[in-house]
Amino acid sequence: MNLKHHILLFAACLLLGVHATFGQNEEDALRFSSLLPGGTARSWALGGAIGAIGADPGSITTNPAGLGLYNTSEVSFTPQFEVNTAKSTHYGLSTSDNDNRFSFNNLSLILSYPSEAGKAWRGGVFGLSLDRQASFHWEEHAKGVDVPSTILQKFVNEANGISPADLETRLPFTSDLAYMTYGIDPLDTTANTYRSAVPFGTAIGQDHMTSTAGRLNTTSFFYAGNYMDRLYLGASIGFTGLRYQREMTHAETMPADTSFDMESLAYKEHLLTTGNGIDLKVGVLARAGKNVRLGLAFQSPKWLQMSDSYAYDMSTEFRSPDSNGDTQYALSSPDGTFNYRIRTPWSVLASAAFVAGQHGLVSVDYAYTDFRQSKLNKSSDLLDPYDFSKENEVLNNSTRATHSLRVGTEWRAGAWYFRAGWGIWPDAYAESDPRHGTAYKRYTAGIGYRTGRLSVDFTAVHGTRDTSYFQYDPGLVQATNVRLNDTRGMLTLAFRP
Repeated sequence: MNLKHHILLFAACLLLGVHATFGQNEEDALRFSSLLPGGTARSWALGGAIGAIGADPGSITTNPAGLGLYNTSEVSFTPQFEVNTAKSTHYGLSTSDNDNRFSFNNLSLILSYPSEAGKAWRGGVFGLSLDRQASFHWEEHAKGVDVPSTILQKFVNEANGISPADLETRLPFTSDLAYMTYGIDPLDTTANTYRSAVPFGTAIGQDHMTSTAGRLNTTSFFYAGNYMDRLYLGASIGFTGLRYQREMTHAETMPADTSFDMESLAYKEHLLTTGNGIDLKVGVLARAGKNVRLGLAFQSPKWLQMSDSYAYDMSTEFRSPDSNGDTQYALSSPDGTFNYRIRTPWSVLASAAFVAGQHGLVSVDYAYTDFRQSKLNKSSDLLDPYDFSKENEVLNNSTRATHSLRVGTEWRAGAWYFRAGWGIWPDAYAESDPRHGTAYKRYTAGIGYRTGRLSVDFTAVHGTRDTSYFQYDPGLVQATNVRLNDTRGMLTLAFRP
């Protein structure tokens, strides 16, 4: 990482204290921008490479023109069960944790109406689909021993230059909590500098736990038309609702044979993010000869209106009692709220499929997404006027454009269908960023049974990627490395009247 990049990253972390919360940074923008194609068990089994295949609710998340291939109405329902596992490594020590969840992944209503015989436009398809585009259910646990760093130094750095009397109003969620619980103390009352109760560089134990929950759902209304069974056009408008909840506890334990008195501390975060927004998708799909289909789609950004509610707690414990006989101290911050907006990046999707008649098919989807186009903006209600210029500069320098690829195949044996798929989505962080991780890879397999009126599909999915994050300022602590694995099974029931 070059010097400019490091300075920007470190400055962004310091700015979190300036506008009163740890949220609303480039990590938040990427969390709600890194969305994968959803849909039914069939579209997932094909690795998400559904763009040129069509006739599946998964087309709504890729290329809505594919919905024009429907020649009958349909209602489908897709429940799923997911298991998410995180293996964290912090200063050489590895720890694992997992979370599991039952949810509803997709619910779709497809309404097809034919045109009069002989017309070039041979009917249309419209309807709606409720799709879960992201799940935030993770349990992450990172432990480190002999870590030569303390979060108290972060609070010292933030508090320096601010008088103790002003900490409560200027840094109520961070340094003031440390000051009031004796985690940091005044060093020079004239220059308003501070010192940590734990000398920086002391080998201590750290235990960092993060529990997240929530989902991002999009309800899409769509229309697709069929021109002479050779050209298909489609468009959709999606209304997004999201909920993200995070409980974080950072604990430190000091060695017994030290000259300082602090024994342990715990710093806790409680964050709830809610939001809603809108997006648009348009696409075209064409038959190029008897066996080939080609598709192209544009997916607009999601324009999201966000609201954060948050609070922080800090507790400390000392070995020697004070004049009142107390060895433990605790303080909670006031409740904070903040409104803002996020604009996710736009994407372009190109698709191709080879269809071997009634026997089977092979499909490929390629997508281009430039995460540097993500932006944080002040709230549209102007209640919180912070402009995020520094955070957006960091976002632009720490992310990159990505090229994702997914491949799927399906083969038929009578009423039975056998499917497999694979996809790769490169990490959105630039290679020069210390948080840069490996690409997300997804492996899928599925089986389906179809009659004239009913179809049943089952799919197994496994995805994996490596990522990194900083428990606090990157200038003070090494990155925590995490291997994330998600495994899920999903079932789709579809009925055609």
